[in-house]
Amino acid sequence: MPRKITLALMFLFSLLVFLVVLMPAAVLVERLPVLHPGGAPLQLSAARGPWWHAQVSWRWRQLQGQGRWALDWQGLVPGLRLAAEGADARLSGWIGADWGDWQLRNLRLSVPVAPIAAQVPQGNADGRVDATLMQAGFANGRITALQGTLQYSGGQVTWGRNGSATVPVLNGRLAMDNGQPGLTVTDPQGTLLLDATLADQRFKLRVMRAWPQLLGVSQGGSPDDVVFQMSRPLVLGQG
Repeated sequence: MPRKITLALMFLFSLLVFLVVLMPAAVLVERLPVLHPGGAPLQLSAARGPWWHAQVSWRWRQLQGQGRWALDWQGLVPGLRLAAEGADARLSGWIGADWGDWQLRNLRLSVPVAPIAAQVPQGNADGRVDATLMQAGFANGRITALQGTLQYSGGQVTWGRNGSATVPVLNGRLAMDNGQPGLTVTDPQGTLLLDATLADQRFKLRVMRAWPQLLGVSQGGSPDDVVFQMSRPLVLGQG
């Protein structure tokens, strides 16, 4: 084999090893689109290690911490095992992609409410929210699978100048209903407080009278009366 061809093949092989095995995570992080959860950018920096097993620093608003990921195949589906912690928040789970269809499995999130409530004008709350997403699927801009739970630990909620209430433990359920993703939130007695659905590219929210009654700002009427509802276009994957 001619010397030039041999050297070219060795160069291509070395380049392939670098791109597939040794490419630094920093190169990947620099090319990731910036996510804006809650309307604020999630900033990633100081990536360390190869792309398939790395650590990174994250910052969102005034919160910051450390995250890490590792390549993890689930059967024939490639994915990443994720973990992050910081600012008294914790996240772990698995995300993968199969021919453009995204999957989330065993995602667990625990966050304090206070830093989030601080973004609401004249509002505050304490306690924690724990979320468990057993599975979720996304394809062609649609949620194709959803199963999970939410729980608010309970705590003190304040609003305006004088409004305050002690809120008990609240439970949420994420599930598919007639092929559409939905959320329901109930009090300890199982009374429905609110529900939300995403159908036909529209997000719909209903708040029942049971919610303001729980806060002590509504008297009379039936707990299942709808006191607020909203419907707005929402297309996943678009800004």
